[in-house]
Amino acid sequence: MATKRTGDTRVKAALACVAISLLAPLLVFIAAAGVKTGAWDRAFAFDVLTLKAAWALAWVGAAAAVGALILAFGAWKRAGIFAALAIVVAGLTIGQFLRHDAGIKANQSSPDVSTNPADPPVFSRQIMAVRPAGDAALMARWAQQGARCPAAVSVPTQVAPGVAGYALKEAGFEVAGIGVGRADGSHHSFWFGFTHDAVVRIRPGRTDVRVTARDDRDDGGEACRLATRIVEVLQTSP
Repeated sequence: MATKRTGDTRVKAALACVAISLLAPLLVFIAAAGVKTGAWDRAFAFDVLTLKAAWALAWVGAAAAVGALILAFGAWKRAGIFAALAIVVAGLTIGQFLRHDAGIKANQSSPDVSTNPADPPVFSRQIMAVRPAGDAALMARWAQQGARCPAAVSVPTQVAPGVAGYALKEAGFEVAGIGVGRADGSHHSFWFGFTHDAVVRIRPGRTDVRVTARDDRDDGGEACRLATRIVEVLQTSP
């Protein structure tokens, strides 16, 4: 009887450890949901709730996973599944945080990427109207960093505006406008809604692309990846 009660206690404790390991990913989800509902801004959701609070909870979850493993040794058949679940959740959570941190440290590209840095395409009035105040100074500072995005190269042909708009859509952008010699659009990240604006400038014998983040932060190379995707679609379009 006492052995059964001890086993029940271990199972309940291991289950509690699983719940603790889920706190960090749950907080990230709540942070993102708050942005989508307008409860708080992206800076608070990402910088405070995610990178600070959830990061700290991730290590608490890791400690809880170790605790669940220790508890399971005395009742492995019943508590082992909970210990394994806690370890998986904690490992994946910390792994995602470390992956994000490594991506930021390894990133060498600017949040403002152009296939023609000497003469970058200019965004439309519609796009500029929604970009943050002091945007010109921000772009100038980013320009001094250098793009370092080798795959973002000019397309040596004059594509049709419709093709430019198609390339933006294929890269995940919402097309804001297609006109004579250009196409503009914006890309919003799924979780926190970080935005990148793009313009495709079309000239005789040459098409250039520019992708620029709206937020004054290291984007982990996202501008480079988006610009590269647009260029790839333009290069393969008839």
